[in-house]
Amino acid sequence: MSHIAELFKRMPIEVIVQEQIYDARRKLLEHEAAAEHHAALAEMYRRRIQRLLPTGTRTETAELVEDPIAIDLKTGRRLRA
Repeated sequence: MSHIAELFKRMPIEVIVQEQIYDARRKLLEHEAAAEHHAALAEMYRRRIQRLLPTGTRTETAELVEDPIAIDLKTGRRLRA
């Protein structure tokens, strides 16, 4: 078979599926890493808010600062669901 014909030959479905699984796993890994990075940033800002708040209001506003979705992301519960 010539080189040109080899380029246009149809790929077997199994190969296509394996490539798509590989791509999906790669994207999952990238997005999990990004989620971990963003959760760390959120935690940093949460601590900054607590540090910058007046001393008497720190405990009163802690509930507002702790976002349940951010906690799930930070612990990985949201990623694995």
